[in-house]
Amino acid sequence: MTQNIQSTNWQTLRFKPPPPNSSIGWRVEFRSMEVQLTDFENAAFAIFVVLLSRAILYFNLNFYVPISKVFTSRTA
Repeated sequence: MTQNIQSTNWQTLRFKPPPPNSSIGWRVEFRSMEVQLTDFENAAFAIFVVLLSRAILYFNLNFYVPISKVFTSRTA
């Protein structure tokens, strides 16, 4: 199922399931854009990801979505 989600939605983002028998949760991997027109755009993407990850950690943001909300969204 995860491969279906991976291949259809975002090419620059990959969800990584937790390893078996591990206490860590799902992880998100940011991938560089497939078409990089300039070195500046590549550097801008890298800086954006670093700043985004630092903001998430600093403000202790929680992006969890309850499964009931996911099911509600799918049936609507």
